[in-house]
This record gives sequence, structure tokens and C-alpha cells, in this order.
Amino acid sequence: MLKSVCLIGAVLLLASPALAETSCGTTPIAPAIPAASSVAGKTADEATKSKHEAYVQVKAYQATLKTFRECLVTQTTALKGTIAAAKDDAAKNDVTAKVADMQKAYDKTVDDETQVVNDFVVLQTAVCKIVDCTPKK
Repeated sequence: MLKSVCLIGAVLLLASPALAETSCGTTPIAPAIPAASSVAGKTADEATKSKHEAYVQVKAYQATLKTFRECLVTQTTALKGTIAAAKDDAAKNDVTAKVADMQKAYDKTVDDETQVVNDFVVLQTAVCKIVDCTPKK
């Protein structure tokens, strides 16, 4: 029983670098942006409020991503500097694997951020069908 629990945990850890904790901490969790259908039937004020709340969540998420990514870049740069100093192939392979894991974690944050922003744009488009979003001159 314990063996299967450990095996499942290891598989999950390897399957998703975003779930793994790095030396930079845990990967920031993307906010759940409301679906466009959630504003259907709402008043203009309610729809605008939903959009604004989602916007605040997106900006807060992006701020945490910035710090996390800066840490990953710093750690990756430091690790790359140790590859040349590694004494044997096993040490070089270990460092190279760590660099690859950090790159996967970075790439995952980019993919997640892209999805969050796309979800926000869909919500914003739905709100603009209810409220005139044309900029005022």
C-alpha cells in the first residue's frame, strides 16, 4: 500500500514540473477566470465588476510570476556556470537535468499565463457585448 502511494506521488511529481517545488518555491497557481457565460444576463455594472475582479486577479498572478521567473532565471544561470566545473559526466548530466527541469517549470508558467490571459480576453469580449467598451475621446 505504501509502495503504491509513493509510486503515485513520484509519477505526479515527474509528470508535472509545475507541481514540484523548486528552490524558488512553489509555482504560482493560476487564477480561475470566470467563463464568458457567467456574465450573460448580468447588468452592465455586475458584468463590469466581474471583469474588473478578473483583471485584478490576472495582474496579481502576473506579479507573482515575475518574481518566480526571475528566481528561475537566476538559479538556471548559476547552474549553467557549474556545468563546466563539473568533474565527471555524471555530475554534468545531473546539472543539465536540473537546468532542463527549471526550463520546463519556466515554460509551464508561460503556458499557464497565456491561458489565463486568453480566458480574460474571452471574458472581456463578453462584457463588451453588454457594456460599450469603446474608449472615450
